[in-house]
Amino acid sequence: MPSAAADQHRFVELFGQVPWFATLPEDARAALAAGCRWRRIAGGEALFYEGEASDAVYLLVHGSLAAFHNGRDGQSRMIGQIMAGETVGELGVLVSRPRSATIRALRDSELVVLPAEHLEAMTASFPQAMLGLARLALRRRGELQAHDATPRTMALLAQSPGVDLRAVAESLARALGAFGSVRVLDHRVAGGAAGDYHAIEKDSRFVIYLADGDDAAWRDQCRRQADVLRFAVRAAEHVAACDEWAEAPDTLVTRQQHLLLVHDAKPRFGAARRWHSHCRNAVLHHLRDDADMARLARLLAGRSLALVLSGGGARGFAHIGVVRALREAGLEIDSVAGTSIGAVIGAAVAAEWSIEEMTERFRQVFYDQNPLSDYTLPLVSLVSGRKMSRLLQDTYGERDIEDLLLPYFCVSANLTRGDAMVHREGKLWQALRASAAIPGLVPPVFKDGEVFVDGGVVNNLPVDLMRQQHRGEVIAVDIGADYALRTTVDEYELPPAWRLWVESRTSRRRPTLREILLRAGMVNSGAQTIAARAQTSLLIQPKLADIGLLDWKSYYRAIDRGYQHALRQIGGPKDALTDETPVF
Repeated sequence: MPSAAADQHRFVELFGQVPWFATLPEDARAALAAGCRWRRIAGGEALFYEGEASDAVYLLVHGSLAAFHNGRDGQSRMIGQIMAGETVGELGVLVSRPRSATIRALRDSELVVLPAEHLEAMTASFPQAMLGLARLALRRRGELQAHDATPRTMALLAQSPGVDLRAVAESLARALGAFGSVRVLDHRVAGGAAGDYHAIEKDSRFVIYLADGDDAAWRDQCRRQADVLRFAVRAAEHVAACDEWAEAPDTLVTRQQHLLLVHDAKPRFGAARRWHSHCRNAVLHHLRDDADMARLARLLAGRSLALVLSGGGARGFAHIGVVRALREAGLEIDSVAGTSIGAVIGAAVAAEWSIEEMTERFRQVFYDQNPLSDYTLPLVSLVSGRKMSRLLQDTYGERDIEDLLLPYFCVSANLTRGDAMVHREGKLWQALRASAAIPGLVPPVFKDGEVFVDGGVVNNLPVDLMRQQHRGEVIAVDIGADYALRTTVDEYELPPAWRLWVESRTSRRRPTLREILLRAGMVNSGAQTIAARAQTSLLIQPKLADIGLLDWKSYYRAIDRGYQHALRQIGGPKDALTDETPVF
């Protein structure tokens, strides 16, 4: 058992590693250390609760914590993370107010407790310390709102007997090595004290706790030491539910879960959805080869690249050209999202189709067949929607969204609830059909008593939604930035039919009903799109002013415009993996 003198020496040493404490005179740090004590809490345990008295400041030495706030709906939501070497609780102590959030351990953690009364006494003797404490509190508040902590420790657990877990761990360690030192710990180090783990984690950028044996105690230890849980399964094996996937609300629910779907051969449609249905809260990853493991490593390290594609009708073919330019520049796309035509083409990117395959398939769908040409009696819409549904189904088959090789989502507008619907699971073609259901032009999708239309109504460029789940760079392609619906006539009612026919043979310009409906479906998300542009790492806006929203015959011209514009904007080959500086 360490002596009080040894503890005090350790406290002073730790204070010297924290920016605010390090600025204090040595005698101030010693005086502060005299009143401190240790506290250890298990994963899932609360350090303190929202509304409690602010009676101490805490320095996290080992482990990780999360902050939760109760919303108006009574639901507790995670608002940020605290990592080793950071403090928590200083704001409440500084302003003498109750705790503004609940702090819970994500995993087994060790902290230094600085009682409020002792801290106040120290700041009375060293007034300059109060300014440092205020700055620390304000910085902490901003960090919690940013919620961008990178996980450093992970538990790797097999959930099907055929998984070579050690091979998965070694492959992941090699991929993570591009971003810093990696340590893999297996059952042979079971039984070590928390301090031992702290020393290992301090010396390593990432630590993989490998639960590869039958030792239940070690498996439990792996779970308690991890910031994130990764469950590895063989896609070809029989799906079996596991109690570990249903974590108790008061213990481990705060940690992110990942489902690693290991493929022996070409992925089979349906396997991902069957497994994912038993682990609904997990982020799904397909693992086939080293390229997939490299992608997972980039996602873990916050060095991944996400692509967000906007809606915009026929202008969306420019997305194909942009993707070609990105690939030629060596930029690996790790996550994809889109709305309307952006969702349709984004799904092909997430399926890892070649540019040649994309160009040919979408030529057949849009250039050759025009999915909006099956006109009907306009009771609900101008077209029946049957042709669009058939073409989407023919293009993507029976793929589930979960079958896509890259993480993917698309957006539709839920008219029943009046908000955005984010599609992350289920039949792909059905989600795309909802995302591209232009109000008035294409019939809505009716499902489970709710009504879905084109996502451009509420969020035509879903960068904000991507930012919520993605740590890393975000490229957004906005194909509607320079589009304006214009006319050369001034009128408040339609002229007679004979006059319309005559004017159609002149230079007078009057927007068609299809153009009006398509444009109207995008207007409501205009302010959101402006805000989304500001959240991007790279915003690509190809010059498409002469291409209409329904100009399907400009297929190849739009592709080339996107390609040429992106080439100029990217500016040469990039290396998003090993370069520690921002890609853009």
